Formats: sequence, structure tokens, C-alpha cells
Amino acid sequence: MIKLPANRSSSFFLLLAALIAISTTVYWLARTAPDVDASNGLDALTNIDSEALQQHINNKLFGEAITEPQGMGVEIDSTTDTSAMQAKLAGLTKNVTTQRLPTADELKTFYTLNQQRYRNPSTFWLEVISFATAKHGGQVFERAEQELKTGQPPVGDLRDQYTAISTIELETLYGQSFVDSLMEIEQPISALSKTPPLACWHGPISSSLGAHLVCVDKMIWGDYPPLEEVENQLINDWRFSVSRETPN
Repeated sequence: MIKLPANRSSSFFLLLAALIAISTTVYWLARTAPDVDASNGLDALTNIDSEALQQHINNKLFGEAITEPQGMGVEIDSTTDTSAMQAKLAGLTKNVTTQRLPTADELKTFYTLNQQRYRNPSTFWLEVISFATAKHGGQVFERAEQELKTGQPPVGDLRDQYTAISTIELETLYGQSFVDSLMEIEQPISALSKTPPLACWHGPISSSLGAHLVCVDKMIWGDYPPLEEVENQLINDWRFSVSRETPN
């Protein structure tokens, strides 16, 4: 029987141990490598600034990467035809006004026919009895007319007395239609002070609030400005008037 030297047996076991250690290391590396890659991939997808995350979202939503069209803004802007837009605006403008200037005679005639619109503010001393639409509804005018037929001083929902109030202030309180109706009172102011108390009342006059009866004690009419002072406004109003009368 042949005996192996003691030192040869020790070398064998050392070699076997080394092989086992190498095998274990290789196995561990093989097992952990995918985990490292997966970890790196997970980090990329959870990083809000990463391109990988944006690509992942695009793929999920659209199935492919998004490609931004080149020169998109330029192409959109270029589709706007400036000349066509100007022509359209010019057409719309013609529906509202006219470019022609009125002759001197046309402007003078227009001013004469509409002189009341350009009168300077007038001043009134008057009393106003109001009937509110909120209270009387659609019967507010009939309610005001009834008060004129009683033979007694009229009574309404509200009674106001004004001293030296201008038509501008009255317009603020009651509206333009109220002032227009007030200015159309035909009875001469000289006769107002001589009329019986009940004959003083006029109306009903409408406003946004309802209907009103008015008793004018005194008025100072505003004067009419020279045509030259309101010429620009007259031209604008004349143009608008002509455009409304001209068929499309």
C-alpha cells in the first residue's frame, strides 16, 4: 500500500476550498447582477427628471415616442391671411358707419333736426311721485294714471322734491328716457305757475324704476351750443344715422 505524503493531502484540500470559494463568488455575482440592473431601472423610472420616465409615460399613453412637429408655430402663423382679415374688418366697419364726410348743408340740417340732443344741461325745480315696478308689476302705469283721475293730490310709493337739479343729475337718478320725456313737456313754463295745483302734474313718465308723475315748478332751459363746438360729435352721429338708413 502506497501512502500519500502529508503535504500533498493538504494541497488537495486547499485547492478544493479555493474552487468552492470561486464557484460561490461566481454564483453570487450571477444572482445579484439582474437585481442591480433592475434597481438602476427603478431609480430611473422614479426620477421625475429622467428621460427614461418620460419615455415610459409616452409609450404607455401613445404607444410610441412623441415627436414634436418641426416649425409648428411658424406654420400656424403663416396660415393667417392678413389681407383677408383686413378686408373682413373693413366689411364689418361699413355695417356700422360710413367713411364719407357730410356736406356743410347736410350737417346743418342734421343738427337742426336733432338739436335737442345737443342742448346744454337744463335746470329744474320739480316734484316727482314714483310708482315702483317692483311693487305694481305690469300695472305700474295704470296705477300712476289712476292717481291723476282721483281729483286729489296724487299719492305714490315715493315722493321727492328737487331744487335746481340739472338734467345730468336727473339722468343719473332716473335714466335718459325720464329726462327725454321731461324735456318734451309742451306747456310753456310761464303758464305753469298760473295753473291750479292738480293741473301741474304730468305723466306718467317711465324710468328703470317704474312710472312717475312730475310737477314742474320752474325750469331754466340749457342753451344750444354753436354747431362748431359739437361738430365732431355731429359728424359721428350723422355717419351712424346714415349707416342705419343704408341697406346692406
